[in-house]
Amino acid sequence: MKLLAAAALLLTLAACSSGSDAPEAPARSTLSASEAMQATCREVRAGIDEFNREDYQGTVQHFERAKVPAKVYAKVNEEPEADALLDAVEYYANLSPADYPEAARSSENFARNKVITLEQCASDDPIDATPGTPV
Repeated sequence: MKLLAAAALLLTLAACSSGSDAPEAPARSTLSASEAMQATCREVRAGIDEFNREDYQGTVQHFERAKVPAKVYAKVNEEPEADALLDAVEYYANLSPADYPEAARSSENFARNKVITLEQCASDDPIDATPGTPV
């Protein structure tokens, strides 16, 4: 039943495509848990980058794009972390761009979801903490 509902949602989303040049998230039925998390976190990190540039509309757009793979991830991964990431993605996607600055300063929900996204979607880039060797 869940698979049928997921397929129906995918068809609905495909029919409502915006036609933008932005890459689409892979189709639901083709994503493993790992791929769904990677796709989600790619958009989450891009949204965080936009937030840091104070482009709150861009932030919302990236979190909107993260919703589909986050939903897949929550369906195929029974761990509570998957549901928490979906909740965080939906929170940021549904937050009005105009509300971002104040929410970042004062909202407990913003702070809680920030921890979730930063912990689960840490950068793929390795951190080189080795001090440089003098020449």
